[in-house]
Parts: sequence; structure tokens; C-alpha cells
Amino acid sequence: MNDELPWDLEFHAVSVAGGLRVTAAYDAVTLRLGIALRNDGAEVALPGEVRLRSELEAPTAGGWAWLHGRFMQMDALVHNFGADVPEGYRGSYLQAREEGHRLISKEQLVVTLPVQGNPSLVVGSLRMDRFFLDIALETDADESHIEAIELVFDLSGAHIEPGETLDLPPVMLADGREALALIERYAGTVAEEMGARVPDTVPVGWCSWYFYYNRVSEADVLANLEAMRAFGHPAGVVQIDDGYQSSTGDWLRPNERFPSGMAALASRIAEAGYRPGLWLAPFVLHEDSATLRERPQMALRDTAGEHVFVDTWLGRCAVLDCTHPDSQEWLHDVFATVVGEWGYTYLKLDALAYAAQSAGRVRYHEPGTTAAANLRRGLQVIREAAGNEAFLLGCTCHFGPAIGIVDAMRVGPDVKATWADGNEPSVRHAMRMTLQRNWMHNRWWANDPDCLIVRDTDTDLDEAEVRFLATGIALSGGMVVASDDLAKLGQQRREMALALFPPSGVAAGPVEPGDGPVPFAWRTTLADGRAVLGFLNWSDTPRWVTRDQYMEPGEIAFDLWNARLLGMGDVLLRPHEGALFQVSGRGPTPRCVGDSASLGYHGLFQRQVSGQLELRNDLDRARVVAIESRGQAFAVTLAPGEHRWFQ
Repeated sequence: MNDELPWDLEFHAVSVAGGLRVTAAYDAVTLRLGIALRNDGAEVALPGEVRLRSELEAPTAGGWAWLHGRFMQMDALVHNFGADVPEGYRGSYLQAREEGHRLISKEQLVVTLPVQGNPSLVVGSLRMDRFFLDIALETDADESHIEAIELVFDLSGAHIEPGETLDLPPVMLADGREALALIERYAGTVAEEMGARVPDTVPVGWCSWYFYYNRVSEADVLANLEAMRAFGHPAGVVQIDDGYQSSTGDWLRPNERFPSGMAALASRIAEAGYRPGLWLAPFVLHEDSATLRERPQMALRDTAGEHVFVDTWLGRCAVLDCTHPDSQEWLHDVFATVVGEWGYTYLKLDALAYAAQSAGRVRYHEPGTTAAANLRRGLQVIREAAGNEAFLLGCTCHFGPAIGIVDAMRVGPDVKATWADGNEPSVRHAMRMTLQRNWMHNRWWANDPDCLIVRDTDTDLDEAEVRFLATGIALSGGMVVASDDLAKLGQQRREMALALFPPSGVAAGPVEPGDGPVPFAWRTTLADGRAVLGFLNWSDTPRWVTRDQYMEPGEIAFDLWNARLLGMGDVLLRPHEGALFQVSGRGPTPRCVGDSASLGYHGLFQRQVSGQLELRNDLDRARVVAIESRGQAFAVTLAPGEHRWFQ
């Protein structure tokens, strides 16, 4: 090592193929651990896996580990040392070993140990386009001590010629006092390293999936389009999800429920003033699809030469070899048609993770291809064909290989119109995974927390749970995409949804990051001294919000869902309820400090003139606004078009 590592760590290789020599050097200025493999043997080396280990005898009292999975369905949570796997998580991050436990995080890890001078440590891969990295903490049986940290690189598919050197992805190691600040710094470094794409504004839209699922029809889309036009819905995108295609893989052959064809439907959407969006799962081909039958050479084969099939929610599918020239030609033709000829410039790309098949299981057309590299190559072909202006949303996708290619990423599992169902789609599971990845938002891409469902029919969600989902989506700062039959929404639920259009665009941070497995209280700092404060009652019993614990002296809070100023007392949340407060400090002149119609004051004209405040409601619905003036706060209702002055 060139420089001393944080926490006095000293990594050494403990698992490496014969003939390979590992060198490692840490730069304390760039905070990077550089690792290289040199083949000193006479034969081609297949490293397979490389493991580096540092002993660390450190008490864990009061500490926690912030663990991450590498795609949206994998666990992301705060693990308080000594705690069991919480209900509903998959739990693969916690493994038993002889006389202890092994906690595993994918690509990045934050661990906080109060005993350390700088209590928080971030460890993370800075390039994830070719190799995956597991970061493991080894503890004793009761997790009272951490005994070691290991870096485990999956190099399956790589080969090193005699005399050649393979540079592994650099690993950031940095310590500090604030866990959240460390992982945000890490995310920014990765973004610079991999050329992340971050859109100027966070998209909003409507999606067909969570009401119609794969039974969607052209008539359903047009009915919702008409409802959107009727009341001027502020969604920018109308996205058709799974269900238009004749078969998974036959993307250019719509089924009988879309008689006009996809180009004609895109034109209708654009004529209505919205951006046409379309769902595809480009890296899987259903076993009965015409595409697989006509182009079998595109599908991955195993080491015995047989096609590889995976069982998915889309059925039994073959997987695309994205390194094969025929696959690349086919992908290019599909996306050039969908974007350039049909007119869909917003694309939701799903089931992408299946492209990341281990090179120990399959044979890629291009030698040396790894699981991550096959996924990234496919995404690169799509970007090249779709063009730089197309908006690409990744879904069910390994995070790292997509950085620099996609504009947005689903960061949590599917929602559903039900509160909880273990680790299956539900409001609880989607939000607890999504919020733990807020640090990715506006650094690697725009986060997609999945869809907003507010309906009060065809649902298992009660009002408190709908508020929970809306609060979680707001706190993500990410995309807001409605997914109800809009014509059937009652006024109250429709207005609840519209309050999130447009989103703040800023991800909230946990007030107490070590509040595991997912925090209760979140805060977003906005411009002009404003903030958003949110609370999520994950439990099956009521819970109090203690006002003075979360608000600064002199701050004023407006309860968005109840359209009222917050008093001095505490607030009781029902089981599974979310609360969202607009928060402001006191100001020298009259100003608006709360708005029931919009988290971001959309459609509210505001102007300060000579110590007076001019407000005008430009929406077609009434709104309650809170005004702070001369140290006093009060709420008033503005009718549609109403204009008022405040001294």
C-alpha cells in the first residue's frame, strides 16, 4: 500500500488462481484502492474470482451496516448489528459461517461503528461496467465485533494472457462522520467516472400497467388519453406497458387489441400534447416467439451448446447474446423502428437483468465477455439505435452496468394495490427499498420509485396506505407516474395524485440514517429556505410524530394531505399512514408556506410587491394555501382563478 487506508485496513489477496500475482495500492488523495492482476505463468489464466481481505477487530456497539443489492428486487436496508432479518426481506445478505455471520453488500457498503474516530466508512466499486464486486463483513456469532472486511471480485469470463496485466475496477474507501454524505460523495465520483446521464427535469406521466396489466388495449389507452385532455392532466408522458405485443420478443408485431397499429397510437398521443412511451423487454425472447424461431442464433447457449432458458413473469424465455452481430442488428432494427418510425421517444426497458448471465454458465459470442459486459453492450446498442434524445428508463436491471446509458432507473420492486405481501409486489416493500436508494437520484440518473396508485375501487389499499405510497414517492424526489383508470377517479383521490405533479426533484435524506431497516422520518431541503418533511408509519399500530423532535424553532409546517397548518401538538399517524409537511422558516415579508394543491406550488402565481404578497390560483380546482405574515400563520381557500393580496 502506498498510503494508509481508513480504519487502518490492510488488504491482502486470499484467493487467486495459480500463476497470478495481485498488487494493490491506495491513494489517500483520490481515496482509491487500485488493484491489478498480473499473469506471471506460462498459460492463459482464468481468474474466476479474486478475494482480498483485511482483518478488523472492532466492536459494533451502537453500529449498523447500510447494505445494498445490485438491482431493484435485491435487499437494500440498514442492518443494526445483532438484529434478525426483518419480515418480508429476502435475507440473502446475511449468511451463517463457522462461529459467526457474513454480511454481504453488492458494489457499495456503508458501515458505521461509533468506536471509530471517524465512525462511518464507505467502500464501493467505481466502475461497474465489466465486473461485479461483493463487499463482505465477517462478524462473530452475536455480531458484537467485526472481524474482517473482504472484497470479492467476480471475474468469470475474463482471461489474462501470459505476461499481461488486468486492472480491476478501483475501489473507493473513505471514512468520515456522516454516512449519508459519504455515499453521496461516492455516487458523485462514480457518476464522473462513468459519465452518468441525469435529465434536466424529472419526468412525470401515466402508465397502463397497474390498472390494466397485460390486458391493456388501444381503447383503454385512448380512454385515459381523453380523460387527461379533459382536465389538462400535467403528465408529460403516456406510456403503454406490457400487453401490446403479440409475444415477448416480437416487439414489432402488436396483437389484436391494438388494431390501428402502434405508430397510429403514438400519433394520437402526440397530437393530444403528450410524449408517447412504450415498454419493451429487449433481452428476453419467449420460447414460442416468432423472433426466437426465426433467429435462434441470437440466443445464449450453455457450455454444452444448448439454449439457455429462464423462468420469468413473462413466461419461459431465451436470453439475448448481446455480443452476437445478429443480436446487435436485430436490436438496432427494433429500436430504430420504435423510435424513428413509430414515434415512441420514451422507452421503459424491463427484464434487463436476465442478460447478465455468468460466463461460467454460458458461452458468449465474443470471448472475454462477462455478465455485466453483456448487459452493458446490449444497452449501448439500444442507445445508439434510439438516439441521444430518446429517454431510456431501466427496470429490473443491474444498476452499475447501466450508468451513463439510461436516463432513469427503477430502484425498488413493483408496487401493487396492496399494503404488504412479504417480498412480493406491494406498497410497503416497494417504498422501503426505493427510499434506501435515494442517494442515487440526480447523481446516476433520475430515480423511478414506480407508479402512484390512488384509486378507491379495485384496490386493497385504504386511505392511510394510499397516503403512505404518495408520501414515499414524494420523498424519493423521483418520477411521478400515475397508473389508475383516470376517468374512474373521484375528485378527492384525483387531487391527491395531482398534488405530486410536478415532483420536487430532490431526494429526501433520513433524519436518523441508522434507524433500521428503513427510517421513519425523512427531510428534503429545497430552495428559498423551504423543506419537505415526511413520516412513514411502517408498523401495524399507530405512531406519534413528535413535532419538536423534527422541526427547528420558528419553523412553520403545513400538512399537505389534511390541508391544514400544523399546530404545536404532536401528530398521530394511523397504521401504514404517511404524512407530508411543507416546512418554512419565518420570513420578513408575507409569503406562502403551504399549498394543498401542489407540493411544489404548481399553478399558484406568486409575486412580492412593496412588502405585499400577490397570489392567484391558476388551477381549475380550489386550493388551501397557508400564509405567514408578521410572525403569524393562517390558511385561506382560493377558488379557481381567484386573486388576492396579503399585507
